[in-house]
Amino acid sequence: MKEKDLIELGFERSEDQMPEMTGCDSAYYYYTLDFGKDAYDRFCLIYNSSDKAKDDGWFVEIFDYPTFKFTNRYQLEKLIETLKYNMI
Repeated sequence: MKEKDLIELGFERSEDQMPEMTGCDSAYYYYTLDFGKDAYDRFCLIYNSSDKAKDDGWFVEIFDYPTFKFTNRYQLEKLIETLKYNMI
């Protein structure tokens, strides 16, 4: 997947994470797509950070569940459609 795909699927870019804030060697950013409004009920899809994407390519995980790794746009679109369709 490409960064353009994230934007087209509705992901939002984070603010740049600066080395002074994170302790990392360089600045980076990431993309998220949240489902739900309540912080305790929210379900989040998150892209790996821009600095890691240089080596690993862009992929999506379920926040706090790295068991799942989505690299195919079509499959990710179907997941997003299913989640949106079944939200209460």
